[in-house]
Amino acid sequence: MGLVIEAKSQSDNLQTIQESANSQRVLAEQLAIFQNKETELQTRQTVAQTALAGRVNVGQVAEDVSLVLPDEVWLDLLTIDEGTGIVMTAQTPRNSGESNDVAYKSVAKTLVRLNELPELYDVWLTTAVNGQWAQWAPTSTNDGSNVPVNVVTFGATTKIVRPPAAGTPAAAAAASPSTPSAAAQGAVNAANSAGTQ
Repeated sequence: MGLVIEAKSQSDNLQTIQESANSQRVLAEQLAIFQNKETELQTRQTVAQTALAGRVNVGQVAEDVSLVLPDEVWLDLLTIDEGTGIVMTAQTPRNSGESNDVAYKSVAKTLVRLNELPELYDVWLTTAVNGQWAQWAPTSTNDGSNVPVNVVTFGATTKIVRPPAAGTPAAAAAASPSTPSAAAQGAVNAANSAGTQ
């Protein structure tokens, strides 16, 4: 009788071990699915990072351009293309009593500041003409007559520095904590100090 009880006890232990092994196998299969998904996600992430590594952050470039514009200059057109660069049309006011060089100083200041941005190079003035601002109605005087707003309308082009390809030493240097916005602020500070000297 003791032998039968012992055999039954061993049989129960064997069944418990087999059930535990089966549940462990099911758990291992579930974890393998997650491991496969994690590997697939890492592969996708690497592909996406490689594809985006050489792209220009156009939003950051637009923000930096807006940060360095002098207060008296406004944009009519700003086109940013990774391949061709920036094309812009801007205006600055020109008082009728002032000589042209006062208004053109704002144009020059804009070009100098754009040239000091590290992500831009080859800055060129394409046009600069005296005119009247026709976007809104002219201002009114006390007697109700309209006075046109005199402006200098100018165009400029510039090229954009392409980021280095992923996996290169230059890419590692480009990933440093310095931001283009900080560089843009530095360009503004340098241009302001140059203008006061």
